[in-house]
Amino acid sequence: MDTKVTVHDAMTPNVLTVGPNTSVANAALLMTRFKIGSLIVKSNSEPEGLITESDIIRKVVSRDLKASDITIGEIMSKNLISINPGSELNEAARIMAKSNIRRLPVVNNGNLVGILTSSDVIMVSPELTEILVEDARMQNQTQNSYIKGPNPVPGSCEGCGNFMDDLVEVDGEFLCEDCIER
Repeated sequence: MDTKVTVHDAMTPNVLTVGPNTSVANAALLMTRFKIGSLIVKSNSEPEGLITESDIIRKVVSRDLKASDITIGEIMSKNLISINPGSELNEAARIMAKSNIRRLPVVNNGNLVGILTSSDVIMVSPELTEILVEDARMQNQTQNSYIKGPNPVPGSCEGCGNFMDDLVEVDGEFLCEDCIER
């Protein structure tokens, strides 16, 4: 008997979404009101970005910018990695660990149907914690052992948080082209 746990089994189906023109101040208010750490940004049915509390702190508060004057579209993480609700939960855990992300939009036939967080994974299947930790450790070892100099690699930029296919190691951080130029 097959007893695989799927993304659908663990995901949160009711996802709070906002448009890219929503102000950062309003997004922060929604996150506070609903006690959540992120919002999916979408104009159509498919997600186009993600904003987290960390994004707000790093990209707005730390720069002393006025949150009501900045839209989410200006600071959201783009190029989202998503997953299908029928995928196995261990596959989702591996994707999250490999990409160093804690949230995966769940998309079925181009429509956002939920969100899967690392907390959801741990709650449903605590043994997958090992996968998350071990894959992250092995990825760091591989990057430290083999990536020296300007060889581009895929992953989440440590400067802006966006997933990019061509990060470059600069002073021990993996950065996208935009963050290198800053």
